[in-house]
Amino acid sequence: MKSSLKMVTLLALLCIIIFNSSNSVVFKLTNVNCDSYNKTWIRINHCRLKAINRHKTVFNFNATFLHPTRNIIVHYQLFKRESGYKPWLINVRIDGCKYLRKPYDAIAIFLFSIYKDFSNINHTCPLYGDIFIKDMYLSTDVMRLPLPTGDYLLAIDWIFYGKPQFATNVSFQFVEDLVR
Repeated sequence: MKSSLKMVTLLALLCIIIFNSSNSVVFKLTNVNCDSYNKTWIRINHCRLKAINRHKTVFNFNATFLHPTRNIIVHYQLFKRESGYKPWLINVRIDGCKYLRKPYDAIAIFLFSIYKDFSNINHTCPLYGDIFIKDMYLSTDVMRLPLPTGDYLLAIDWIFYGKPQFATNVSFQFVEDLVR
């Protein structure tokens, strides 16, 4: 009995490894919306998605911080689409400058690892001048945790000195089809 259970477990793992190719997973950006609440502090120059092919969409973002910013709170929430967007597991506030000095939040580390190679955010506070993300795309290579199939919205509010300055809302789709 134990040997048959081991064999079934081994076959299941082998099937997951074989069928877990990039063709069976769709992980792509579907929409993006950026809005500046205070145009005297933040000017958003560019916030767009560009379709490269059927399964790959890249994100380009360019904003100008008109004043040096040393106090940044990042409030991010993840919503899952189920008859409208519903709150889903994540609703966190972190100190952005403290995070840039020494990363301490696991989800923020994961999110930052997605776009850090495409961005010029590579130093600590103060943040000033042009901040950009160029040709960022989603890849399953960075996914370490399983995510249920569905449409998601990552809403991020950027708060400087206690006042909301701008928001970025990024919608993405994650579909895992092991039968394909």
